[in-house]
This record gives sequence, C-alpha cells and structure tokens, in this order.
Amino acid sequence: MTALMPEQEPTPEFEERCVRVLNRWERGELPFKQAIEMMSELEREAVMSGYPCDQGRVELLLGVMQGYRANLDASIRHFERARSLFEQAGNRKRAVRAILNLGESYRQKGEFTRARQLFHTAYEAAEALDARMTQANAALNEGLIFVSMGRYDSARAMLNKAAQLAEQADDQPDERLTLLCEIYHGLSSVSLKTGDLEDAWSYALESHHIAQNVGQPLFLGYANRAMGEALSAIVNIPRSAEDTVIFPVTDKDPDDYFRAASEAFQEIKAEGELARTMYAQAISLLGRGRSMMAARKLQQAMIIFTRLGMADDAAKAAHAQMAALANSGG
Repeated sequence: MTALMPEQEPTPEFEERCVRVLNRWERGELPFKQAIEMMSELEREAVMSGYPCDQGRVELLLGVMQGYRANLDASIRHFERARSLFEQAGNRKRAVRAILNLGESYRQKGEFTRARQLFHTAYEAAEALDARMTQANAALNEGLIFVSMGRYDSARAMLNKAAQLAEQADDQPDERLTLLCEIYHGLSSVSLKTGDLEDAWSYALESHHIAQNVGQPLFLGYANRAMGEALSAIVNIPRSAEDTVIFPVTDKDPDDYFRAASEAFQEIKAEGELARTMYAQAISLLGRGRSMMAARKLQQAMIIFTRLGMADDAAKAAHAQMAALANSGG
C-alpha cells in the first residue's frame, strides 16, 4: 500500500469553489436545492480525483448544509464520511472538526449523551493540536446541551469558557465573530432562565450587533430570537420590580424580533431553527396572556420537530402546548 502524505489539505482551487457555494447559500443568494446540486457535482469531481482531503472537505460542507436544514440523518452520514476521509488523508485537525460537527447533529436530535461524548473527544484532540477555535466550538455546543438540560450554572461556565477560547483564536476572525454571536445567544438564554434580565438583554444586544455586521441569515435568526426572548421577559416583569431593571430603549415589541428571526431562518430554509423560533414566540405569547395563539404555534413547532427527529424539542413543545391549552380553557 502506498503511504499517504501526512497532513494533506484540500487543493486551494477546490476549497475556493466549495466555500463559494456555501457562502452564497448562507447569504441567501442560492436556493438550497441548487446549492446541494453544485456541492454534489464537486463531490463527484473529488471522487474522480481520488484525493481524499478534497472528498472530505465537500462531505463536511454537505453535512453542514444538511444540518442547517435539520436533515440530521443525512448530516450524520456526511460527517462520518468526512471523518474517515480526513483520517485517510492524515489530517487530524479536519478529522476533529468532523467529529465536532457529528456531535452537533446528535445534539440537535436530542441524543445528549452521545453528543457530549463526541464533544469531549473533539475538545481533547483539539487541545492536543492547539486548535483553539475547535475547542471553543466544542465548549459552546456542550454549553448548549446544558441549556437544554436545565443545568444553567454548568451552561454558563461552559459558554464563558467558549468565549475565552474564541478570543484567543485570533487567526480566524470571521469564524470567531459568528461563534461569539452564538455564545452570546446562549448566555442570553441562560441569563433569562436564572432571572438576570439585564444580563440577558445585554448579551442579546451583543449577539444582535455581531449578526448585523456579519449579515448572514442564520446568525441574524439566532440574534433576533435572543432579542425577542429577552424583551419578552422584560416587558412581563411585575410593575413593582420596575426600578430593579434597566429597560431597553426600543420601539419594537417581541413579535417584531421573532418575525425577523423567522424570516431569516426561512430565507435559508433552516426548519429546525424556524420551529425553535415558533416555540420561543409561543412561550412569549403565553407570558402575555395570548394562550390560544401560543397553543397554535406550539402545535406547528411540535409537528416540525417530530418530522425532523428533534425528540427533546418535540417533547418540550408538547408539554408547553398542554399548559397553553389549560390556560385557555381548551
């Protein structure tokens, strides 16, 4: 058997073509179906070339795109192939990124134990390689698992760790920005759950500021949802507590932000995140006494979560819908 060269990298021209397709889709310039067709053509070229690192690169990006759409079984298949191909190519850093993405797909499915195992594997391997951005991503994703599990102290610690690692990774400024957008979104959620409303609003504003600078629909969706959730909590506090919270200066109401988030996710057909936005808006509506509208949105979200195999999210939506119906007398 002929030995492979160590640390193969994708060929520059092939990398540029792959990233161009991904970026055009992320900016909403290219429909999902057309972007997948273009990536699949690149995949066929890579197979014909017999160069495993090019094959691994396009498999990874196909996994990312399918993951955004919450086509989770498809994304898992692509990430598994990417990991295997990067290992063949002797590229440990890229293999670790494939493991990280694989964990994210299992997180989205609600398979938290398996996801955490993969995140730990990715974190430890990235630490050995001094790959700070990969470490930061692993810490972020584990922090988001803790948010879903209601372990808010652990979530806050892990998200702060992710932020520290991201700030140290000064060689990838664009990725650092989008990562911080997600981290602040997560920290806003944690702050809401622990009653720290001023922190929740501050983190949401940070996320929103970054997202506006980045201009990508996915991150605009995250940030606008964070703004909607934070503003919902603030407008619903008892009047007796007014003097304990710095109220935001805005001419919008929570539904404006939820609408903007939904439009951003719809632009790239990110169905899982669209359903999470429906869920978040429904919880906001419940807090504002609009139980029937909340119940309808929760029903829509539950149907999407179930179809996409997002078990944890589906269970939470079902439980919230029962509460909404009980409040409305339905």
